[in-house]
Amino acid sequence: MKLLAILAIMVVAVLVCDKYEDKLFPPINWIYALWKKFSHVLGLVMSFLILTILWIVGFGIYSIVLRIITLPKRFSPDPNSYWIDCEPSTAESMKHQF
Repeated sequence: MKLLAILAIMVVAVLVCDKYEDKLFPPINWIYALWKKFSHVLGLVMSFLILTILWIVGFGIYSIVLRIITLPKRFSPDPNSYWIDCEPSTAESMKHQF
């Protein structure tokens, strides 16, 4: 309960500092400027980590499922040739091929 109260006070303090940033006294203004820089760096690091984890998990699961689905196709024997022999029935069928 105490932790929630402390967090609520910190949130209110940040909101007040954000609203009245131009009117803050110098020590509080400096602390708030440092806090903004720190939170910006923290946001960059966290977004990089979260997006990296989502990318690896999302595409990792997709690739594993795709490999499991296509596994039977890998073991099917390939034909020796795809050539199909066909004999023309008459010489007349060769005149207009297209």
